[in-house]
Amino acid sequence: MTQAQMQDLDQIMAQRLAKTRDLFLKILSERDREILDARRKVEQNEAPIDRGMAEIRSVYHRIAGSAGSLGFAEFGDLASTFEATIDSLREARRTDDTGWAAVVRDSEIFRARIAEILERR
Repeated sequence: MTQAQMQDLDQIMAQRLAKTRDLFLKILSERDREILDARRKVEQNEAPIDRGMAEIRSVYHRIAGSAGSLGFAEFGDLASTFEATIDSLREARRTDDTGWAAVVRDSEIFRARIAEILERR
């Protein structure tokens, strides 16, 4: 492959990464709504705490899997940490009000971080 072809390939890859990053930023608003919806269901007794934890954990898992490769490593690490917290609570059978309070507290921290990222966009 020639030098010019390598540069063209690099440019194409950079453009695709930028588009993927833009899509990730758009999806963050949707993930924020998913967190709120899971919390609302539990708080209005439409879903058990364990289900709310599972839904929020799923949001963290999806973000953790992609954030780092798109330039948001610290945010991805935060998602991984909160995902692990939910795993620990569920394994310890702390799907009670105390465990839920911890999940809500973490989700507020996470939502604030989403808002910061979207503001800088």
